[in-house]
Amino acid sequence: MSVRNVFAVSLVLSILASPAAAQNTPDFFGVDGFEFATPPTVFRMVDLDLRDPHVFISLSPLPGCADFTDNPIPFTTFSFNGQIATSFNSDANPANGFLDASNLLLFRPLLQDGRVARVDSVSGDCASPAPPSMCAPRASSVADAFVYAAAASGTCLTPLAGTIGSPAYSPAITTPAAACFTTAAKTVQFDNGGVPLTLEDAQYAASLTGSPATALVSGLMRGFVSEAVANATLIPNPLSPGQTFTLASLLPGGTGNCSPRNDKDTNRGVSGWWFYLNFTAAPVSYSGP
Repeated sequence: MSVRNVFAVSLVLSILASPAAAQNTPDFFGVDGFEFATPPTVFRMVDLDLRDPHVFISLSPLPGCADFTDNPIPFTTFSFNGQIATSFNSDANPANGFLDASNLLLFRPLLQDGRVARVDSVSGDCASPAPPSMCAPRASSVADAFVYAAAASGTCLTPLAGTIGSPAYSPAITTPAAACFTTAAKTVQFDNGGVPLTLEDAQYAASLTGSPATALVSGLMRGFVSEAVANATLIPNPLSPGQTFTLASLLPGGTGNCSPRNDKDTNRGVSGWWFYLNFTAAPVSYSGP
């Protein structure tokens, strides 16, 4: 999915992967799916914010290096997280009647007793205005299936030791507290404006409000983008329409990045960046399988 060729949305919202084949035994090491429970309990993300790493852009030919994660690029209204919020809550194409971006979590079924089950992440077509009255799966999107389990106590998903930039960014990464659900890790692909972006060891987790849950709060999504993938991924330049640059050039420590920081991490001996995004989600009516 690409929303008006906007980098912030195309990077983090369009998760595409092969659908899972049915099985009877959950597999926490590589989700190949289990029995397809329908209808699902569906939550739509209402907020999504990149927390680490931040993204920086050179203001050349003017001097300066701008962190545009939360603050707009000077002389523009464009910020990374601000553009995501706009896409969640507006309809730039009123003719289709859908909000520009919707990321759905489909619990098949929603269990809060410690048993394992399946949750799908899929892009949706959700009726405008926000909050939407109804959502359906986007025709061009394929559900990405995860195994999850809910816990009433104990530790939920947290940042990995040594993978947070120093000094730490503000606002800090929010971590979910029990009662919560946490998925197993798997490799997924984002459709970055038509260019696949591989995200390794991706996971979701969130605190569950109520039983049955009526909201997902303090949500955390994490995943690893290798330096090789970041160097090969071209994205539109918000300062120069028609021009592109590499994802790595936005990330501290990446080739061509203007920040004096170095936020690079490693995963399985490979250099890259762990991405941490916070989210909240609300229940929504759903029409689909």
